[in-house]
Amino acid sequence: MYWAEVYCTGDNSTGKWVHVDAVNAIIDGEHKVEAAAAACKTNLRYVVAFAGQGAKDVTRRYCAKWYKIASHRVNSTWWDAVLLPLKELESGATEGTHTMSNNVKSDERTYLEDMELETKALTEPLPTNQQAYKSHHLYALERWLTKYQILHPKGPILGFCSGHPVYPRACVQMLHTKERWMREGLQLKVNELPVKVLKRSIKVNKGKVPEADEDDENDSVGPGGTVDLFGKWQTEPLCLPSAENGIVPKNDRGQVDVWSEKCLPPGTVHLGFPRIFAIAKKLKIDYAPAMVGFDFRNGRSIPVYNGIVVCSEFKNTILEAYAEEEERRGAEERRKNEAQAISRWYQLLSSIVTRQRLNNRYAEGISTQPLSDIQKTNDTFHHHDPSEDVTEPISDQANEDVGQPDVVLRPLFEEDHEHVFLTNDTGSNVGSSIRTKRCQCGFSIEVEEL
Repeated sequence: MYWAEVYCTGDNSTGKWVHVDAVNAIIDGEHKVEAAAAACKTNLRYVVAFAGQGAKDVTRRYCAKWYKIASHRVNSTWWDAVLLPLKELESGATEGTHTMSNNVKSDERTYLEDMELETKALTEPLPTNQQAYKSHHLYALERWLTKYQILHPKGPILGFCSGHPVYPRACVQMLHTKERWMREGLQLKVNELPVKVLKRSIKVNKGKVPEADEDDENDSVGPGGTVDLFGKWQTEPLCLPSAENGIVPKNDRGQVDVWSEKCLPPGTVHLGFPRIFAIAKKLKIDYAPAMVGFDFRNGRSIPVYNGIVVCSEFKNTILEAYAEEEERRGAEERRKNEAQAISRWYQLLSSIVTRQRLNNRYAEGISTQPLSDIQKTNDTFHHHDPSEDVTEPISDQANEDVGQPDVVLRPLFEEDHEHVFLTNDTGSNVGSSIRTKRCQCGFSIEVEEL
């Protein structure tokens, strides 16, 4: 759907943007646009006015039932951030070249248009459907409030829907436990009674992280498994004991709950660095572990710690010692990594040298005679009992005893090697003509004498 808007100045010099549909010959028919969109079976989720290189969202001017489209629009914060630079271009394009007086008039025109859109947003008529009040941004029904909500004050009544009174959404207040309010830097006033008492649910959803409202049930459980809830009007700013004489005030668990900066005791500071507690302990400075939240695992809440809380006067001393310790630790870590890298390079190079030496000694002989030929030769000449074939090399001590020269063992398959069978290096079986001839390389062969 397309149409135009024309700025018309009135008698009081305020002026307004007027809807002009030249195709259908409709002027000032902004109230008819929503019905036309419904006839096309579509929701009027966005109406954007373009001028020059800029744009501006004017959906409020044409949509009277905002609750029907609110759930179909993107996040308002993101949308406003996207349109912010475009709105400036749109404002400049609708004014053209300005003088100083025109600039003031331009700002006034933009201000009046924004006021018009905001007024329409705050004067939306009451919905006639009860379901519309579940998430309505202006109005609320008491029947749709959650167990963590209450009407305070309970009024004024703006109207009725099917007999149920309609209240402003601003009257809806959130309820939390005492511990939850302390996380936000608030504490209960003296002699305040709970506004609502809930029974704690015994059903545990394993693996599910509790939502913000459900987390209140995990804070504190009263007698009988009940949870006391309080409103914000029952609280006041949190007052914690101050640090004195270098001693950090701690809770009954010996720590400080640092939900926010408001939860820090006066005169203390939070140092959220890893391994910093060892520095404070080494310097003999009083400190307290800082618990910053909970981590939910297997249906249980586990406290999460981050750094320590110390007195403000020791902050610089601890940070300087921490920087020196981290520098020393980093240098030691680098030396360790370098030594490990050198060791791994040594292992790699040693493996390469060993592999090359083995290849030079054995691989060439194997390559000259295929493995199948070697197996065939062994099958041809070795048919006797292996126990009768003595192929062990003669030790140096044995050579000294018999007066024979040392036997130098050669590789089994040396390239261009010619087997030499010595006459005195033969063996024979008693009562048999079969003799075993041996080469100095260790190769043996059985022959039969005729």
